[in-house]
Amino acid sequence: MGKDDKPGKVYVNGRFLRGPITGTSRVAEEVLAAWDAAIRAGDARFAGASIEVLCPSDATRSLPLEAIRIRRRNLLGGKFWEPVDLGLLAWTGTLVNFANVAPLYHPRALTYVHDAQMFLYPESYPSGELFTHRPLMRVAGCMSRRVVTVSEFSSQMLQRFGIAPASKIAVIHNGADHIVRVAPDASVLARFGLSPQGYVLMLGSAFPYKNVEVIYRAFARMGESRLKLAVIARADLRKAVGAVQEVGDRLVVVSGVSDADLRALYQNALVFVQPARTEGFAMTQLEALNSGAPVITCALGSMPEVLGDDVVYADADSPGDWAEAILRFERDPRLREEMVARGQAMAARYTWRRTADALWREVERLASRG
Repeated sequence: MGKDDKPGKVYVNGRFLRGPITGTSRVAEEVLAAWDAAIRAGDARFAGASIEVLCPSDATRSLPLEAIRIRRRNLLGGKFWEPVDLGLLAWTGTLVNFANVAPLYHPRALTYVHDAQMFLYPESYPSGELFTHRPLMRVAGCMSRRVVTVSEFSSQMLQRFGIAPASKIAVIHNGADHIVRVAPDASVLARFGLSPQGYVLMLGSAFPYKNVEVIYRAFARMGESRLKLAVIARADLRKAVGAVQEVGDRLVVVSGVSDADLRALYQNALVFVQPARTEGFAMTQLEALNSGAPVITCALGSMPEVLGDDVVYADADSPGDWAEAILRFERDPRLREEMVARGQAMAARYTWRRTADALWREVERLASRG
């Protein structure tokens, strides 16, 4: 790219600053932090470029950025801000959207569409959300000059459901090294009556595709094992009916945890289990691996692509398979040591700086096309 082909003005859709941190907003925040650091360090790739985050006037959160400006401004405002206001405010530059949707029209838009879960497992979402979000994702895929997604698996799903053609899609894996920047707070174990390597850790979810029921049924098959099942959840799962009751008094519901708590919970678990039938990107598995926990997951969705042979795989529909995989770690401490070492070495490759660099190359290419 020549000197005169630099991106110039780059706008970022900052609507994510209206709400709490989510998976999609984490991608935005980590990428922007990496770009901000590169600009402050005098990185020549950013010479002549100006990056500005545009967000609605009622955005409640901010970001600790120094070289990248955050500007709050409305034209029509309200529900029209993203489909109309943003396109007009960003008209003179290249627009980057991080959260699956984009303005109704912009001539140089790049949009992240992270996955196609709403199309694969519609029963996991409220009907109103499906009614609005699925058409908006298709509009974003059609309107955007470039679509970024987080795995080859997600790329295939976007093509399958008519969200974007292969010619538009760039695959950029997420980073997962944010967790290693957090110091673990091991006091969380005493708070919930857990002991190092005396529990299996899982993130609770009500989404059917997360498939958590298979873990509850696996614990019912684990005989005299003294392992506890620590489930990070907002509700008291012990009051729920169904397979969760089969865990009995070995169930520990963990709630209200900080990032430091989460790092410690990963680090001290015998193993982290993630039985989802599909994921656009294996983020929680990589967080666990980076923190020093081995992982059991399903060889479905993006998991084999992202995690390779450095985790243990179990059948999504077989409680017995999950029970046996967990008990192998309980019986063989050397297996845990081996899988922790392999997993950490693999997970270290997924950095946010690498993600940010790859995305900036896409922004440069888009801007150079005029």
